[in-house]
Amino acid sequence: MTTDPRSRLLDAALAVLAEEGVEGLTLRAIARRADVSHGAPLKHFPHRAALLSAVATIGFREMRRRADDAVAGCPGGVGAVERLRTRARGYVSYALAHPAMFTLMFRHDLLDPHDRELSKVSLTCFEDLITLVDAAQKAGWRPADDARLLTGALWSGLHGLAQLWMWGSLPLATGAADVDHALEALLCAFGLNDVSPEGH
Repeated sequence: MTTDPRSRLLDAALAVLAEEGVEGLTLRAIARRADVSHGAPLKHFPHRAALLSAVATIGFREMRRRADDAVAGCPGGVGAVERLRTRARGYVSYALAHPAMFTLMFRHDLLDPHDRELSKVSLTCFEDLITLVDAAQKAGWRPADDARLLTGALWSGLHGLAQLWMWGSLPLATGAADVDHALEALLCAFGLNDVSPEGH
């Protein structure tokens, strides 16, 4: 573990989150994991929400990096629609691989609404998705729709699917064998299943 006090606290918070979930993220538990006094976290973060916002920022950055890597790894010649599908799959995949972090990232009741870094990175993730939506529209997918609203609708669908799958509600209600079947149904509902051989 790093010797920098702030980084030690963040490492400790990440460990607590992974092992105990969002509800385990108390200042006392984080301090204990970092092997510092109970009051130490407040010497480096003004309040618990600030510390948790820093943790959530790490989550958004990691999710974005993985999504960027997945899209960048698409084979040459793959078009805009398939790149959008790839990012959509990446969003759901990250959520299911890191359920506690994913939950924290959207627990606005626990986060600092004035945290600039968190606001910046979360908005950047949305703007990345808009860029792919806009490219897919230029390639012929729902070209008449407002790009920002369409992105919001797609994001809502992906987020809801991930959340309901984590809760066990979606597989119970639909009987889907795995999340890929449910995700493909969602993408199909948005018309993102029709990818031509040229990738457009």
